[in-house]
Amino acid sequence: MAERERLATARLGLAFATMLFVSGMGNTFPVFFPPLLEEFGGSRAATALTVTLMWTAGAVLGPLAGHLVDRWSPRALVAVGLGATAAGLGVAALAPTLAVFSLGLGLGAGIGVGFTGMVPQAAVIAADYRRRRGVATGVAFAGSMAGYVMATPAHWVITSFGWRAAIGAYAVVILALMPCVWRVYPRRLAAGAGVATVGTGSVGGLVRTPAFWALAVLFTIAPHVGLLATVQHAVYFGSLGFPAWEASLMLLIGGVLSTSGRALAGVLGDRIGAPATGFLSFGLSLAGTLCLLGLELWPARALAYGYVVFLFMPIGTRATIVSMLVPRIAPPGKFGTVFGWLSVGNSLGAATGPLLSGALYDLTGSYLVIYTTAATLVTIAIVALVVFVRTSSPPRP
Repeated sequence: MAERERLATARLGLAFATMLFVSGMGNTFPVFFPPLLEEFGGSRAATALTVTLMWTAGAVLGPLAGHLVDRWSPRALVAVGLGATAAGLGVAALAPTLAVFSLGLGLGAGIGVGFTGMVPQAAVIAADYRRRRGVATGVAFAGSMAGYVMATPAHWVITSFGWRAAIGAYAVVILALMPCVWRVYPRRLAAGAGVATVGTGSVGGLVRTPAFWALAVLFTIAPHVGLLATVQHAVYFGSLGFPAWEASLMLLIGGVLSTSGRALAGVLGDRIGAPATGFLSFGLSLAGTLCLLGLELWPARALAYGYVVFLFMPIGTRATIVSMLVPRIAPPGKFGTVFGWLSVGNSLGAATGPLLSGALYDLTGSYLVIYTTAATLVTIAIVALVVFVRTSSPPRP
């Protein structure tokens, strides 16, 4: 068991890299927003549709990915997802119109999100780790949050060579990951791998419980708020008079914070428990959205960087936290399937966040409504976590 608990493994490193270049693409997307608007025109909602398609496809495929990772081949599943993402990026890099770009990147990366993202990674980690499952999950999931860190090098490539070259570079890296995944990932999960829980009964019975729906609500709201508040980051801070390099730097700082925050959430979850870590996480998010509301009244750098710290630090922690909360309700051997169904809400939340952000601005011409909505939703998520804790029980050791 000691060998299986090591964190410095090729499998965990590949999980991080895969999450970085596939799921993390949605977090890098804000730096593509201005050049896409400049080249193709159109509304902000139409431009944000790319990310919406990406997460919607991931939502549709989440339950299938959970079923396949429990019963089929994790390495084949992840390899298929990488191939689809690379193909979609190739289409997007050559796209003559915004519609072709959105369909290529949105659907290709969406298949990647479904087949390489949280669902298969969480199931593989649950099979490999028990004592250090929280921190291992945090390390792997931190890859998607590191997508914010990629904003700075992506911005440099865009300004130096154009956005098409930046998209093409992503495709090359993802193709290079495929043989590594095929070599390192398991052909099958061990029989009965997963988590020992107090849950009993079928998955169908589980989804009719208040605890399941409370967990689904908070898992849906988390990425919705994150993308609702950040997808227009570059254009918003430009409108406040911040230079483009500083807006990009803020995403870089936010990416470092969110990447470390996701791993830290795993450490805290292992030590103080996932529920307490969840309340801390959403409390920080509420503070971040209030900083954005403050910027509408007083555009000071202190509030801008308060938003970066308080919103980005916890922005990716909920996936780690939820993966640690699932054992409170999931029946034995059904971790991948249950997490797959929960991921539907998570992906739909990520899908609708950018679209709602663009639509609200197109409708009102104001960011105030966007940030007020974000703060309200965070409050609802905190209430949902209270309901979950009161209607579920911790697993036996």
